[in-house]
Amino acid sequence: MFLVLINRNQKLAYLIDFMKIGIDVFHVKKKKFTRRQMVDYLSMIPEEFRSRVVLHSHYSLATRFNLRGIHISSHKKHTSFWGDIIFGIARYFKRNLKLTKSFHSIQSLVNDKKQYDYVFLSPVFDRHEMQEFSAAYSEKQLRSVLYKSRHQVIALGGVIYSRIELAKRTGFEGVAIHSAIWKEKHDRSAMFEEIYKETKRVEEQVN
Repeated sequence: MFLVLINRNQKLAYLIDFMKIGIDVFHVKKKKFTRRQMVDYLSMIPEEFRSRVVLHSHYSLATRFNLRGIHISSHKKHTSFWGDIIFGIARYFKRNLKLTKSFHSIQSLVNDKKQYDYVFLSPVFDRHEMQEFSAAYSEKQLRSVLYKSRHQVIALGGVIYSRIELAKRTGFEGVAIHSAIWKEKHDRSAMFEEIYKETKRVEEQVN
């Protein structure tokens, strides 16, 4: 299974450890960063790992640092339009640049016909762990939509170790880790390694 990590304000040292363990893609989601701050941040990521990095802002830096791609949020008004333009310009300079997007409803996921590297659907799981899936979706609904989807869909929201296999059985191509790993106070690297190993086990053993 595809394993994505989303970062906001956490220290870069953790990212380096996680990259060595085996992140497929790392999303840099730092809304308040100025361009200068983003340049400084990206400069600290070893070049060997930059091909796994996706930016949520300051898109032009994706070509400068030879990153994997850029991410478009469906929350922002007009973002899709301007994102397409920026992406087109960026891809002119870096032809293999990837585009990803997040969706927050099944309807918006189904209606979007553009081509993406992969997309996020959220919130998939109940973050309070009172039930498996969030109130936004039913398992039956998700199975039906994911089976027919033209997109490679990644589960985001409420993803924890014990739900990785369920995500796969439901039809998701991967999972995105966000809050679960950053809430860990003691040994984040060990926790991440367990998650990574579980995604590989599920990929090999679950159809």
